[in-house]
Amino acid sequence: MNRIDYQKRIITALSWLKTQVEYHNSLSFTDINHGAEDFYCGLLNLVYGYSLKNINITDLNAAAIDLGDEQNKIAIQVTSTSALSKTKYTVEKFIEKGLYKKFDKLIIINIVRKSNHETPAIGSSEYYLDTKTDILDVEDIIKKITNNPDLKKLKSIVDFLDAELCLPVQQSLPNEVLTVLGIIEFISDGTHEDAGNGYLEEPDPERKIYKRFQEYSEFLVGMYNNGYIEYGAVLEAVKKEADFGQVKLRRAANYLMDYSDSVLTECDGDPQRALHEIIDTFKILLGGNGYTFDAGAAKFYVIEQLVKCNIFPFKVGSVA
Repeated sequence: MNRIDYQKRIITALSWLKTQVEYHNSLSFTDINHGAEDFYCGLLNLVYGYSLKNINITDLNAAAIDLGDEQNKIAIQVTSTSALSKTKYTVEKFIEKGLYKKFDKLIIINIVRKSNHETPAIGSSEYYLDTKTDILDVEDIIKKITNNPDLKKLKSIVDFLDAELCLPVQQSLPNEVLTVLGIIEFISDGTHEDAGNGYLEEPDPERKIYKRFQEYSEFLVGMYNNGYIEYGAVLEAVKKEADFGQVKLRRAANYLMDYSDSVLTECDGDPQRALHEIIDTFKILLGGNGYTFDAGAAKFYVIEQLVKCNIFPFKVGSVA
């Protein structure tokens, strides 16, 4: 078992639990939230080296927090609600109960996804919570874990997750399918929502390949045709296995537009060099984050996105 295997198992387990919480809460089944307190108590102790205990069990007066580490003076609330009103209520109760005298820091752990509050701080002169650094979610915890160089620590976390969670047995997917799934998942993480502005949305592969990149048309067409023979069915398999909503697909497309345009500029307008640069980047990004990587599938996905005009897009006002 190597580092990447540990990282992949951790990502899979915590992502699965996050999804379970989302589904249960959407159906008003909130019992899973109570069990999450003890689960995250053990996980956070492993990840951050805390000595947290479930405060709800021993101190009913600590209404604003769920977990407490008296040694490190850390208080934590575990929640699946990201609303600003809930955050304010938690901080107000933390102050009202005088818990800031016992704990130096309050951290809110959102077991689904946190909101980016515009308000930078919540509280009073007695205590305030920094909304940018003191609110964490599952993604933050995964990044903290997978960036840890300690292999023994990763193994201890994997062992904990195996003991705590009963994940469904999943059928293994081909590497080429996992590669395309990984690319889409990685580039649709929501950090590129404004990318793609200033580009034409209507695909025009004929004009792009045979006019704009006329001297490279034989290479581009050959790359697509050769890839389709071997990997054409991969995209169909991806569609069957994936549940990507329109928001994720739009973010992925916008990311590709913005990123590929900048790479093409760096490569002096040479699409052949730029395509290889993009594929190499995906290899580094996916490999470094525990994803499967199949070079052939990545090449076909990239050229297929070129045909869709999501790569090297026409800029508004351009004629070629």
